[in-house]
Amino acid sequence: MAAPGGKRSPADGDAGRNRRNMAIDVVRGYCIILMISSHVAADSWTNQVLHFLRFVSGAEGFVFLAGFVVGMVYRRKIETGSRLKAYAALLRRARLLYVTHCLMILALVGPNGLLWRYGDLPRPATIGWGPFLWLTATLQLQPGHMMNILPLYVILLAAAPLGFELMRRRMTLLLLAASGSVFVWTQYQPGAFSIVHESSGGDAFPVAAWQFLFVLGMSGGYHVRWLRSTFVGPRRTAWRWGLGLACAALVIVVNVQTSGFEFYDHLRWDATLWERHPLRAGRVGYFLISIGAIYLTAQAAMRYSFLVRPLRAMALMGRNSLYCFLTHIVLAFPLVALLGVAPRLYEFMPPIAVVIVYHLAKRQVGRPWIPN
Repeated sequence: MAAPGGKRSPADGDAGRNRRNMAIDVVRGYCIILMISSHVAADSWTNQVLHFLRFVSGAEGFVFLAGFVVGMVYRRKIETGSRLKAYAALLRRARLLYVTHCLMILALVGPNGLLWRYGDLPRPATIGWGPFLWLTATLQLQPGHMMNILPLYVILLAAAPLGFELMRRRMTLLLLAASGSVFVWTQYQPGAFSIVHESSGGDAFPVAAWQFLFVLGMSGGYHVRWLRSTFVGPRRTAWRWGLGLACAALVIVVNVQTSGFEFYDHLRWDATLWERHPLRAGRVGYFLISIGAIYLTAQAAMRYSFLVRPLRAMALMGRNSLYCFLTHIVLAFPLVALLGVAPRLYEFMPPIAVVIVYHLAKRQVGRPWIPN
């Protein structure tokens, strides 16, 4: 998609046949940094600064952008080949994530109580090895410690062919209406359609709510050429400034709270507007404004040579998102344990973890065994 004036933006990537959209990879890399920081040192000042967009986390970005990339990439596959082969590829991806999730549960939760003792993880000996294996195989076991999001992707990717069939038949509005209706229902019935077993300690990513972000992203990726030519391309600068100012205003509104002044009653309304468990409509709206502003800002930032190197580093992590997710889990276990003997390292944990994960991704350490 050409930028205004007929010149192609270096970040457009053409939803391209030969090039990736670097701005999308940069935003995914930013989400990875947010994820790593919150998992190794959630209460650190470093993490608070990185999460300057209060009530927006890396999880929303991952789910939305995963849907966007799936919509963009698999539309090309459908148009240039067999749609059945494209759908088979989606199901293979879902199978890969399913196997990865099950192996993670067996490797990290299985030894709980034997090799280590995490109070927030279930113990197989307590619930019984038979039920433990059954709950793992049926995706009902979704414990904390970063092991509760892959089942969401498994279900969403497995159901994605249905969404593509609706969009291919020009029924995108019907898809969005159905997805939005289910999301609205979850605002009143947060536990709707939950399959998570009580031993997991709660449903962190209920499918009925989080599917809405994925479907929004998938439909946006599927129609990305039309969206760019009709809305974004002709008004790119206006969108950048408009979304940027709206995002800045929201940051001020949700963060300003003093003993003498606040924009609204935070104690009363924060849980209703911005809660993540369950996923609230206000949080989704805040995220959509923020992700649009960040994406357009990333595009603009690529014009400045001194920013190219750090942006490329973030893009590399974005291109290796599943790899970074899996390696950071393996890394987080010993780093969190290290805090028990070296608490002064707490503030340094996020940058240390990010640098390690970046270099692992750059050198593709263990890549034959770690999927991406």
